[in-house]
Amino acid sequence: MTDSPHDFYHLPNYVALSARDRLSAPSADGQPLAFHAEDDAGHRFLLTLIIRPLPDSIESSRPLFDAVTPYGYASPLVINQDDSPVEPFLDQALEAMRLGLRERGIVTVFARSHPTIPFPHAPLQKAGYLVHHGQTICMDLTLPTEELWHQTRAGHRSEINRSRKKGLTGEMQPDWKEMEEFYRAYTETMKRVGAGEHYYFPRAYFDELKQAVGDVLQLYVCYIEGKVACAALFSEVCGIVQYHLSGTTEEFHRQYPNKAMLDSVRTWAKERGNTVMHLGGGYGGSEDSLFQFKAGFSHVRAPFYTWRMIADQELYTQLCQQWEAKTGKTASTPEAFFPAYRAP
Repeated sequence: MTDSPHDFYHLPNYVALSARDRLSAPSADGQPLAFHAEDDAGHRFLLTLIIRPLPDSIESSRPLFDAVTPYGYASPLVINQDDSPVEPFLDQALEAMRLGLRERGIVTVFARSHPTIPFPHAPLQKAGYLVHHGQTICMDLTLPTEELWHQTRAGHRSEINRSRKKGLTGEMQPDWKEMEEFYRAYTETMKRVGAGEHYYFPRAYFDELKQAVGDVLQLYVCYIEGKVACAALFSEVCGIVQYHLSGTTEEFHRQYPNKAMLDSVRTWAKERGNTVMHLGGGYGGSEDSLFQFKAGFSHVRAPFYTWRMIADQELYTQLCQQWEAKTGKTASTPEAFFPAYRAP
């Protein structure tokens, strides 16, 4: 559905890569799958998924699976090519997807929304559970440059100016020539913030990522006195620029060079005609220090949701009961930890 607004999270090669990495498919043997539906009126629906075997602790007489969207904002996509309501089509498409999943032994679906690509909520709520997790930060690149600077928090502006007076420079690298330095900065940052183990991507992952998505994802690097101070990966698809993964070296992290980096990339993105730069939110959707850092660049907010579907209610109930018998705990509701049988 290249004729629909989408992001790099929807690209087939990225989905295939995510099926192999530990973050999207912890069992390391996930399989990529896409569900596509269309009707004669020109309505179309697409959801990209990773199919995972159920945990080894689950006992079943036949192979069972569940599904998640790839790491990032790989939301459902919809096209409506006329003025007719799209909701009746989506109701039918989601029910067809449910039946197709059941036939394949796929018990549940867990999907993440894309904050800047709209999708009708009503069909998702009827077919499953839509959970709001908080706000993310967007920069509206259609605004004048002066307004974008005005929306930047005063403290951020001061540190951006201070970094540039100290000689900070930066460049976008389509060839990722400083990949080794980026990997070092990223790893140091994950250690510094106490990130979970699954955020420690192996070095080879980034080579595979570059090969999978090509020029869609570029590396921006900032230097201070000839040394790499920080670096980040930014995607550019359909006018949407995403702040993907980033890191600041131990030597320079107290100078906040990433603030000047985001301001520079904002200028780069606007000059190339993009309409929005999405920074994401805090950890787990919370308004934590990471959220506050990003919020210092823009007044614009966009909501983030996850959507949960139970494709086979009878099987899901059995799996939750099995989990309860083994753990002595009560399975969570679909609006809480989902699927409940994967809870620690």
